[in-house]
Amino acid sequence: MKYIVLLFLFVNLLFAGHINEKKELRKVSLQLHWKYQFQFAGFIAAKEKGFYEDAGLDVQLKEYQFGTNIVDEVVSKRATYGVYNSNILVSYLQNKPIELLASYFKRSALVLIVKPEIKSAKELVGKKVMALGEEDFVLNFKSVMDEYKLHLYDMQFVKHSYAIEEFVRGDIDAMTAFISDQPHKLDKLGVQYNIINPSDIGLFNLQLELFTSNEEAQNHTSRTTAFRDASTKGWAYALSHKEEMIDIIYEKYSKNISKEDLKAEAKEIERLILPKTYDIGSIDENFLHRQFETFEANYKITHEKSFDNFIFRSIRDIKPEFSLSELDYIAKHKDISICLQPDIYPLDGYYDAMHSGIMGDVYKEISKQSGLNFVPVVSKKSEELRIKLLEKKCSMVTILMEPSKELNMLHLSEPFFTTHFTILSRLDKSFVDDPHRLEGKKLLVRYASHKEKILKRYPYLDVEVESNVYQLMQKLMRDEVFGVVAINEVADYLVDKYGYGKLKVNGFLLKDGFEYGKVGILSSDPLLASIIQKSLHSISRQKREDIVDSWKITRYHNGTDYSLVARILVGMSILFLIMAYYQRKLYNFKEQLAQEVQAKTQELREVNESLENSVQEKVNEIMKKDVLLTDQSKQAVMGEMISMIAHQWRQPLSAITLQISHIQLEKMMGKEIDEEQKEKVLSDISDKIMYLSETIDDFQTFFRPKKIADLIEVDQLFKKALTLGSAKAAHTNIEITIVSSEGIVIEAYVNELVQVVLNILNNAVDAFEDVKKAEKKIELFAQEHKEIISLFIKDNASGINEENLKKIFEPYFSTKDKNGTGLGLYMSKMIIEKQFGGAIEVESSSAGTTFIIKIPKRLKSSS
Repeated sequence: MKYIVLLFLFVNLLFAGHINEKKELRKVSLQLHWKYQFQFAGFIAAKEKGFYEDAGLDVQLKEYQFGTNIVDEVVSKRATYGVYNSNILVSYLQNKPIELLASYFKRSALVLIVKPEIKSAKELVGKKVMALGEEDFVLNFKSVMDEYKLHLYDMQFVKHSYAIEEFVRGDIDAMTAFISDQPHKLDKLGVQYNIINPSDIGLFNLQLELFTSNEEAQNHTSRTTAFRDASTKGWAYALSHKEEMIDIIYEKYSKNISKEDLKAEAKEIERLILPKTYDIGSIDENFLHRQFETFEANYKITHEKSFDNFIFRSIRDIKPEFSLSELDYIAKHKDISICLQPDIYPLDGYYDAMHSGIMGDVYKEISKQSGLNFVPVVSKKSEELRIKLLEKKCSMVTILMEPSKELNMLHLSEPFFTTHFTILSRLDKSFVDDPHRLEGKKLLVRYASHKEKILKRYPYLDVEVESNVYQLMQKLMRDEVFGVVAINEVADYLVDKYGYGKLKVNGFLLKDGFEYGKVGILSSDPLLASIIQKSLHSISRQKREDIVDSWKITRYHNGTDYSLVARILVGMSILFLIMAYYQRKLYNFKEQLAQEVQAKTQELREVNESLENSVQEKVNEIMKKDVLLTDQSKQAVMGEMISMIAHQWRQPLSAITLQISHIQLEKMMGKEIDEEQKEKVLSDISDKIMYLSETIDDFQTFFRPKKIADLIEVDQLFKKALTLGSAKAAHTNIEITIVSSEGIVIEAYVNELVQVVLNILNNAVDAFEDVKKAEKKIELFAQEHKEIISLFIKDNASGINEENLKKIFEPYFSTKDKNGTGLGLYMSKMIIEKQFGGAIEVESSSAGTTFIIKIPKRLKSSS
């Protein structure tokens, strides 16, 4: 019985231990940056399939809630880990203490969905774009904006609703969207659209970045490593068990998305992760470093930030960890034969019985990491290399310059370094600072893949392939093409070998860089492929850059081309002799020129004296003519005014005569004259006499010279002119109206300005002489614009014909035959321009004529 009790206690202790072990799972949380869907299938798989639990973790997945700041959630410890986009790199540069754990998407998930008539980003100018905000748009699409020279102010931004209805209704022209799900929704509705995808032009930001706080990474390194590895394992499972994961997501996480939509999304997610090309979750440090430098410039980061500190480094990241089978392989295969690429020095080469060049140094590093010894196999031509691979005389190719169906027996590593294209041209070609300057010019490349990459970015270029490097360079030397395009690391050596002193570096293409250089390992040797990949991963970005830099040669050679020096010296000697000859000739010419100048100067003095006298005489003559014209104008106006005054006096004098005669007649008839009636008659006579007196005053004032400027209301000015000129219009049934310009005051020489208005007014009256119209009208009005007053005299007569319109301001030109002097408008123009600093304009048509007098509100001489 005692043994049974002991056995029972032992079993309970085991069970209790198991329970305690379960309870000891370390609780952590992962903040997602959107709602549950297949975009997070890897993390869901790691939780549901027990990968997190196997790593000793109890993980809470936190669905995104609107308004959540992902980075702040992690930094503030409300979440242990987070999933976000390239914004985390910006946050790091802005001193947020975070580290990148893994990068899952290898292409841009965020794209622009645009109306079908929009074919490229440059057509977004003036369009309405729905986006999260301008800052987020710049973060994700600045590379596209720069490529097509777009600015934020070129587009109208609308706050994102996170739905597609606005696009479906046509309320917007474009919207930011995840390529993994929203295009499928539009397809189901039959909505037409185009997609602008940054990845299509080799420009993109990252969208599924796993990160944590600096504190978590440093204080819980093993936990962070375990979480990262379990998440990556979850993604491998999710991509190979899509149907199962779709069921799990739909049944346990969200039914807001149909299984059909989840299935379409899963297909797109796999295209974004590219699991057959990249290791799931791997970080492309070359690309990330370029983003790092770009964001530093774009966001004007002035303080120094270490790129290396942004990437989480666990112990296993420092030295490659080989599996037991891989270690066994290394022990059994110490020597590995590798085929070298021909004619691509210094990228790869064989010199002094040794593997040389950039790849030679790379394989030395791989040897240090793996313990393998690489034996170079040299080929003179690419075809020879291919045959050696087929015959398995080598296990791998040092570096592949371009993909080839004929080399489909190879497994390819990840790209090893970043480069750009360099343009080589003859010395007589201008430097190319803008790829558009290459339009219409023929370029040569050595590889078809280079042509494809160039045309993808610059479709307007003319690029041809010449695989033979000798023929390639000879065509350039013979000026059959504008330039040869090669990767930057090879360009200087091509110049050095084929055209030193005759060729130059003449520009660059894809200067922002692209990934390049994959190692090819026979597919039949997967263990070797794994060893090589792990060894490459262990070589730091800085080490890779140092290797590449060590093989660069200066683009300004230190050697001396003595034949060129001799040619230069001979040329300079000839130039010196020519300059000495012309210097002497120039000295003689200067002596002769000095004598001629002296003689001409004396002549010029004599002519100048004569000219001064002639000019003075002409000036005096013109001044006399101006005085004469002014007097003639005054006399002409005086004659018209005397005629008008006589006309104006006739009616009141007749009325006075009648009133006096009426009183005399009544007195003769013996009638008694009422005192009130007498007072009324006398008052009326007095008013008429005052009117006659005012007429005389106006006449005297008009002809009395007065050069003191007065302030006067424009309406009052018009009334003065109308008083002097209304009699002329009275018998013609012309209605003259002053349109009120109340409040407009002008500083002017009143008499002169009245003379101008009166001249134009009389001309307007005369214009109706042969016009048969029921309504004859003349309007006087004014307009004020800033410091300019415009006076308008407008009639509805028959207008001035085009020929006469050109001459009306010329002296002595008149359309009134013998009744006109032809001086009125000429003098009016002179008065306005010279005394007022203004101008007279005229507009005329068959509907009538308008004269516009434009003068300053204040005279310039006025204080």
